Amino acid sequence: MLKKTFLFITTILTATSVSTGYSWTESLNGTVSAATFLDWFNNAEKYAHINGLIVLDLVPAVFLIIQAALFFKDSEKLKGFFTILALLANLYGALLLIQFAWPIASKIAEWTPDTIPSDWIGLKNNWLKYIGQSALMGVIGWLFFVITYFVPAKKNIGLKQLSPFLNFTKNALAFMLTFILVMGAPRLYDFFFFPVLYKISGTTFIEMHRPLDLAIRTVGPIVFIVILSLLLLLATLFFLEKSKNKGFLIIAAILFLLADTFIALQYNRPINDLFLTWTPTTIPSNWASIRDEWLSYHFYRDIFITLQLTSVLLIHFVSQKKSLMPLV
Repeated sequence: MLKKTFLFITTILTATSVSTGYSWTESLNGTVSAATFLDWFNNAEKYAHINGLIVLDLVPAVFLIIQAALFFKDSEKLKGFFTILALLANLYGALLLIQFAWPIASKIAEWTPDTIPSDWIGLKNNWLKYIGQSALMGVIGWLFFVITYFVPAKKNIGLKQLSPFLNFTKNALAFMLTFILVMGAPRLYDFFFFPVLYKISGTTFIEMHRPLDLAIRTVGPIVFIVILSLLLLLATLFFLEKSKNKGFLIIAAILFLLADTFIALQYNRPINDLFLTWTPTTIPSNWASIRDEWLSYHFYRDIFITLQLTSVLLIHFVSQKKSLMPLV
């Protein structure tokens, strides 16, 4: 039980490494207002520069080292090998931050609206590039660690109930959903360790919020349909396999997904519509309270997202009952 608990914690921490602690960097690519960038940067850097490295990189690295040792101790060499690869990807991402992003950040920290250099957009984009590369290494590290869940156990004598094709489909769906959904682990981290959105000005907030909201309005429904379809299919396969506990975990994940979506449409979207009507000169005096209400709904959504990803992750910790014959 202790080993499984440690594995669960290591998994969540490894998934958080896909984040760098910098929020909404997508809105800063290309041309952006210097005042907007500096306001966001100065606030984000206070939280993400050191805390991001410790919370999102070094702490997971320590757990990965211990987890690799546990795998090798249990003679699960292949799982240990992939855990080492996850560790190396994690550390390389941290190295990119220290070696390349931090020196640029130290220069940016000296800028003011009056002293910003003429080539500041190029420097800003270069800094964001290394931030993005670090996040990519976190994704690669997470991918390597997810693979450990699909390495066959050394003494796996249980017979499959599903046909080879359906069993492959089940494993592929479980892999995709674990990889995609558990990357939502950093969402709650932002509220506790990187509360950047509570610190930036109203002008910065709406200028960064607008492009993301417009993109999510287009992509969001597609992502919802895809995720819901994958979850429904996986639940069906688990019930066909007579793995009822796993099937009910996926049903729970679906309910949490629906709860998250309900809050988004019922509460976040009307406020998003309001945000889109604001301009830098028409931001109301009570904008901060409206932002806080909007973020509070996101907090509730993140709780449901965390429950959803936990439900999906727990399918790997439910024991598989042996069967006498496969389905054909």
